[in-house]
Amino acid sequence: MRLLLLSLIVVIGSSGLSAQSQFKAAFWNVENLFDTTNAALILDDDFTPTGKYEWTEERLVKKFQDLSRVIHDIDSDNDLAILGLSEIENKDVLTRLNDNYINRGFEIVHKESPDERGIDCALLYDPTQLTIKTRTFLTVFLAGNEKTRDIVQVEFTFNNAKGNGSIHVFVNHWPSRWGGQKETDPLRRAAALTLRTRIDNILSKNSQADILVMGDFNDYPDDPSLYDVLRAHEAGPQKYPGDLINTTWALDKNPDAGTCMYKGKWTVLDQIIISSGMRDKKNFDWTFESTQPFRPDYLIEKDGKYEGWPYRMHRSGKYQGGYSDHLPIVCNISVSHN
Repeated sequence: MRLLLLSLIVVIGSSGLSAQSQFKAAFWNVENLFDTTNAALILDDDFTPTGKYEWTEERLVKKFQDLSRVIHDIDSDNDLAILGLSEIENKDVLTRLNDNYINRGFEIVHKESPDERGIDCALLYDPTQLTIKTRTFLTVFLAGNEKTRDIVQVEFTFNNAKGNGSIHVFVNHWPSRWGGQKETDPLRRAAALTLRTRIDNILSKNSQADILVMGDFNDYPDDPSLYDVLRAHEAGPQKYPGDLINTTWALDKNPDAGTCMYKGKWTVLDQIIISSGMRDKKNFDWTFESTQPFRPDYLIEKDGKYEGWPYRMHRSGKYQGGYSDHLPIVCNISVSHN
């Protein structure tokens, strides 16, 4: 019997089938992870002990504990390798969260961006699974000298994969709709064009490059910034070479699914978008239908006017001690070993 089992292993191993590993990739807008210090040149005055939100050390520690609880639960199988984050004030506050509360051995990719509120995108990754090949921070230039968050770009290789395959990861937080969706649409189009230009550069060198785009886009999958400028569409035949696949397309059409609430309805502002190379069964590959909001009961309001909404940290300008106004979005990525 043991000889038969060994023979089967040899046959499978020599049949050309590739061994695979799998890891999770996730994104979360954590809602205002500020330290308690009033920094010069940015609009963080509200997040101080004497500011509007009475942002004390005690409240900050609770925020750390809450965020780490969610991240640990996403990582329950110890397989979370990529975590994109937005609304991070600075590297110091992220380092404190990472080292003292998450305590998982993640490493940080972050750079101060020109956003007027001082909030940035960042990325945590597991160095036991991934190695950074390159990192870049894309500045989005807006009309009228307005400022927004940089787009984080990191190229990773998988530590246990053979060959030279890599994955390009982009973490985004596009300009908000504050002031009106129509009025602010050009700002998100500018962010989309910045990202699309960089993606085109990658695809010009390798048409089947593995690209994973995540973030809070402040637009829905069928809005012009994402559909027309970024060219991220529903799964199916590509209309043009280089079109992307929005893996959250089906979620956006489901009234019971989403990552945040608007006027009592679930919406999908937080999305995961992939290149066609992430579906070719080579190197890195997105697992079909794996993209889902992470929605444990404790992240949802239990009663009152906002029952069923994300349990957020602030509402109507008042501290209520919740987690975030956004749910995390999570997917699975498989990696071929040969």
